[in-house]
Amino acid sequence: MKVNPEKSYQVKLARPVKLGAFTYKPLNEIDMAGKVLAAIIEQDGEDAIDYARPL
Repeated sequence: MKVNPEKSYQVKLARPVKLGAFTYKPLNEIDMAGKVLAAIIEQDGEDAIDYARPL
C-alpha cells in the first residue's frame, strides 16, 4: 500500500493497533494523517489495515 504522508486517510483497522501510548481499535472508521497510517503499516504490517481511503 502506497501512503502519502501529506494526505489524510479514512481508515478501517482489521485489529487493534498500539502506537505509542495510544491503542487504535477496529470499531469504526478513523480519520488519520498519512504519517500515522505509514507508521502503523511499518510497525504492524499491511494486514493490520482493512482499508484506507484518501480524504
